[in-house]
Amino acid sequence: MAENRAVPFRLSDYVLRKSFTEAGTRQGWLNAGRIIAAFSGGGDSSALLWMCAKFFGGSVTAVHVNHGIRGAEADADEEFSRRFAESLGAEFLSVRVDVPAARLKGESLESAARRMRKEVLCDAAKTMNISTVLLGHNRDDLAETVLFNLLRGTGIRGAVGMTETTETVGVKFCRPLLGMRREFLREILRSRGLDWREDSTNNDSTYTRNYIRNTLIPTIEEHINSEAVEHLAQFGEDMRPVRTFEDERSARLFTAASADASSLDWRKLREMDTDSIALVIREAGRRLGLRTLARGRCNELAGLILKGEGFVFQWCGGVTVTGRKGRITIHDDRGTNSAV
Repeated sequence: MAENRAVPFRLSDYVLRKSFTEAGTRQGWLNAGRIIAAFSGGGDSSALLWMCAKFFGGSVTAVHVNHGIRGAEADADEEFSRRFAESLGAEFLSVRVDVPAARLKGESLESAARRMRKEVLCDAAKTMNISTVLLGHNRDDLAETVLFNLLRGTGIRGAVGMTETTETVGVKFCRPLLGMRREFLREILRSRGLDWREDSTNNDSTYTRNYIRNTLIPTIEEHINSEAVEHLAQFGEDMRPVRTFEDERSARLFTAASADASSLDWRKLREMDTDSIALVIREAGRRLGLRTLARGRCNELAGLILKGEGFVFQWCGGVTVTGRKGRITIHDDRGTNSAV
């Protein structure tokens, strides 16, 4: 994999280093001694790992997840990933999981794969005492997520699409490539003679995200606006400060409505308006790890709370909310009670 070739200035080490280090400074991981790069072997993660090896001054570990879905093809991806990482001088860790067997009731294969991949990355980070995991999401991913969320119904949080950083159980996930288009990342690889793997399931448009990527967005670009991806991505970025404001407000309202760490004070909730109650409800759901309740359903639950009468409300997937004796309590589908 030779790199001794002339490349256009926009693909040069100078330009890429500047973009990469600016993202690292902004996201707070540039001077970390060690990082993990999530590495599938695809074009996005291959470009990410190459930039980590080239421009990051510390130790890089590439973590690959074999999902147990595509058989020999997945095994070939794993072997390619190992060779690619080793050729760059990066440490390599591969973890095999059985997504079809571990899928939860009502969970799609896509969602199960994302959940288990995140669990693997969190476990690896904790085991290696590394606090930061870099993800290869790009600008197209950002635009597709914004559109997907808008079409299925979302509030301010979903309109953001993806944030640059998120934190899960003490592990910080960062996305340094959100300013780069998918094709640009492949140009980086091609300009340096580097290969990558293509996941055949990315062409299966029965998956909603693939349909958006392969059919819906190209149709929009052809018939409505050729710059649709950039406009959607920019909209998501414009919504970030709005989301930050709402998150801070939600946290304050939640604290105000908490009688203690395990309950909400019904009386205090009834002093709020419908919008504020909806924010408290969504904050409660996030803290319990529940699926986000749609705005209309939040308003419906807020209406029951404002009536001040006893009620039972269906959240989703067997999760119910009860109002009784001055408390609002969420009962989860595992048969245990989680007082909000």
